[in-house]
Amino acid sequence: MSLAFDFRQKTTVLWHVQRVKRMVREMGGFGPHMLVSVTEINCDDPACPGPATQITVLGLDVLRRVFVIHRPVAEVTAADLGILRH
Repeated sequence: MSLAFDFRQKTTVLWHVQRVKRMVREMGGFGPHMLVSVTEINCDDPACPGPATQITVLGLDVLRRVFVIHRPVAEVTAADLGILRH
């Protein structure tokens, strides 16, 4: 693989991470005072076909909320984030 291909892959993943962060903030009603982290992780579940997306939300109350969606970050949709609605 070339350096350009690796760069393109990484920028694509970064774009999707930012897209999911925006959706999490909008759908969860989380303001700028909340830390939102989106990461692709290896899925330990044998039924999971590949990487999973871990979403961590940390507020001023220092309560950490972790959500795992069993699909790559590029495939996460607003329907997957329905668990965030209050």
